[in-house]
Amino acid sequence: MKNRGKFPGYRLAVMAALALSWTACAAGPGRPRTRPTPATASERIGPWDITIALYEPALFGPERSLTDLIGQYRLRRENGKLKGARLLVIKAQRRLELWVGRRMVKAYRVQLGIVSHGAKMRQGDRMTPEGDYFICVHTGSAYYLALWISYPNLADARRGLEEGLITPRKFEEVARALREGRRPPQRTRLGGDLLVHGQPPEYAAELAASHRTNTGPLRSGLQAGDTDPATIKEFQDWTEGCVALFNPDIRELYEHVPDGTPIRIVADGPITPPRPAPRRKGQRPPG
Repeated sequence: MKNRGKFPGYRLAVMAALALSWTACAAGPGRPRTRPTPATASERIGPWDITIALYEPALFGPERSLTDLIGQYRLRRENGKLKGARLLVIKAQRRLELWVGRRMVKAYRVQLGIVSHGAKMRQGDRMTPEGDYFICVHTGSAYYLALWISYPNLADARRGLEEGLITPRKFEEVARALREGRRPPQRTRLGGDLLVHGQPPEYAAELAASHRTNTGPLRSGLQAGDTDPATIKEFQDWTEGCVALFNPDIRELYEHVPDGTPIRIVADGPITPPRPAPRRKGQRPPG
């Protein structure tokens, strides 16, 4: 998934604290209730062995704008971006959770690489990586908007060195870039150009044409060409290893999540169901 554009450097003060921040959150008091790891992946096999993600509506959302949730939860921002944000991708459940501090703010529907089982190992394997990374930079994209993932991380690079996929010099380049909070080298046999991004332009164009012929209003926060994520019950995996969201959802993350945000990608694990945000005094419940 190639994206072009100027890449601004971003320095992280303590990269080694990424994993510790997750551990502290999970172990701390007052954490949100989680459901045990589901017995099976949220998927089915379609024609030609295509994997199709299944989305149980009750496990995603809240189906409200992130701006609204930020206001109601009184989440802190700096330069317009969330402070303390973290992203958790649970691949088997096709789910991206946005956390701020100890709160799971919103859960988003995602699609994965065409080869959806297993961690990325090398260039061209069409797998989504697994491990601890960070968001390098925001860019435009052929797939609407994109947040670059800092793949390869140090563990990926060390494995690549041991397997002869990269040289000791390239390993040092990766390590230095990660220490400095920059995007690591992308043109190696480990692969690269892995993003959190939106949908293909032809898909959005078809929806925009449909919206032009439909006189009904779009749900608040949606634009012509947007899928309403709340209406999607299943969707096939289709990327080359990236994490894809529906366009309204990547638009929210692009606006509110800063560069340097930790992103952990796991094969499977417990999930944290959304809980309704408190309503303002006098606000009527939806419906």
